[in-house]
Amino acid sequence: MSKPHKQNPDSSLSFFQKSYKISSVNKTSLKERTITTFKGYQLFIYFLGLFIILIFSVFLLIAYGPLNNLVPLTNTIKKKEIIDLIVKVDSLEKDLIIKHQYIHVINKIINGEVVDSLLPINIDSSLVVEKLDLVPSKEDSILRKMVYEEDLYNISNSYNTPISGLEDFVFFKPVNGLVVDTFSLAEHHYGLDIVTHEGASVKACLEGVVIFSDWSTSSGNMILIQHVDNIVSVYMHNSILTKNKNDLVKAGEVIGIVGNTGELSSGPHLHFELWQNGTPINPQEYINF
Repeated sequence: MSKPHKQNPDSSLSFFQKSYKISSVNKTSLKERTITTFKGYQLFIYFLGLFIILIFSVFLLIAYGPLNNLVPLTNTIKKKEIIDLIVKVDSLEKDLIIKHQYIHVINKIINGEVVDSLLPINIDSSLVVEKLDLVPSKEDSILRKMVYEEDLYNISNSYNTPISGLEDFVFFKPVNGLVVDTFSLAEHHYGLDIVTHEGASVKACLEGVVIFSDWSTSSGNMILIQHVDNIVSVYMHNSILTKNKNDLVKAGEVIGIVGNTGELSSGPHLHFELWQNGTPINPQEYINF
């Protein structure tokens, strides 16, 4: 009975230690020419490297290449995309609300109302007030009557009273042109219409900060600048605005280009207004046009 043959442990490693060669034989002379020689472990490392490169290339194609669209999305990726979309929609809603609030404030300024803040204070509507008595008291009724009779929220009839302090300012002419429509409280025209060629530069009348720079349906591209002593200058119907909100501007600095934008514009011109403390001012009394 023959004994079983025991495999030598070193024989399994012989492949890696053994030398191999690749050669070619000349058919005519039968001479053998060695092309290259290598050992088993070198061949193993070579194929292992190719395998790693292949796996890495497939990963890149699937993760970042065109094959990414062919692989079904996992629930985690889908949830992440949905969350990103929700965040973007929420940001857009906030931007729209803020822009609406600014337009509301600008309309108040143009209408001569006193604005305490550029943004209204958000009141928490979730608060529940119990036993709220909405019946006005006697003192409240008297105060309401006084405010109503004095008509504090309209432009005062005593407008012609000179406003203190404006004589000390040197106003820069906003644009070179011809005044075709003057200031008139009776006609609710609280500024000047200055006709000039389209493309003329619009300049700031005083140093200040831009508080509004955007599109309005009636006024087109409009820009408002807040100056010292609560003076506000308004520039309407521009074709281009060169300054953005919160920009600092100097007197005479270009802030826009004359245009014909907005529903109330019938030709290339600049509608220019001056306000102080919510009251319109006739620019021709302080600027030589």
